[in-house]
Amino acid sequence: MRLATAEAHVLSATALGRRPLAPLLPQPIDALRAVADRVDRDVSAHPLAGVRAWLDGTPGPEAVEFSGAELAAGERIGELMGTAAALWGGSAHANAALAWKTYCYWTLAPVVLGYVAARRVPVLDAANAVFRVSADAPMFSVRQVRPRFLALPHDPCASHPDVEVVANESELLDRLRATVFDAHLAPVLDAFLANARVGRRTLMGSVASGIAYAVASIAQVVPDPDDVLAKTLLEALDVTDLVDVSTDEAGRLVYQRRTCCLALTIEGNRTCSTCCVRHERP
Repeated sequence: MRLATAEAHVLSATALGRRPLAPLLPQPIDALRAVADRVDRDVSAHPLAGVRAWLDGTPGPEAVEFSGAELAAGERIGELMGTAAALWGGSAHANAALAWKTYCYWTLAPVVLGYVAARRVPVLDAANAVFRVSADAPMFSVRQVRPRFLALPHDPCASHPDVEVVANESELLDRLRATVFDAHLAPVLDAFLANARVGRRTLMGSVASGIAYAVASIAQVVPDPDDVLAKTLLEALDVTDLVDVSTDEAGRLVYQRRTCCLALTIEGNRTCSTCCVRHERP
């Protein structure tokens, strides 16, 4: 009897060893990384340089970190504006506008990347985002505190523990706005406004231009029409009136701000290529 039991145990263990393993779930970030790789290769490394460490799961350069929660609570805004002053040396309101523009873009870039790449949106509410400023490249970057994503029911990652499934694309866009704007950028914007004499419309213009720039860079490597992607995301954050978008003869997105980020007030009179203020060049 003992022999039979031992043999049965061996047979069971052998059978278990031959049983095919369940396929591993794809990681939610994989599709985002794949599209970012194509952007790096076919467009430029600059538009997504500040999310590469997060995408690749590697430590970024040594940096000063600002948690989204601190900034949304009105804390350390002066320190962040001081960083802008050291970099650009402009007036207080120009430094605030440029600090906001930079913060805003790097907060939006991973969200736009996720939506464009796979309709899989990383959750970047204030409690789950950290903005980093480094002396080394990339100077500005962002990372999630915890891996959290929103996805549609048919997404291959729908059953992943880091993914929350939403019913349809309309709800996905609603949750995108609720997490990255209502629960993050909006309170940080209010904190900037409380600390600098700069208009809300000026700052909201950087939300629009940040979306447009990210789409213009990322949409080049996906099949979806560039202008449709841009208009969808601009509408989701209710900033369609702050940027003009169209496509060129190759179908690539082109855009122009309707507000100025105040970079032109910095010594040297630099004007962004998408600025609403045009200057004659010699």
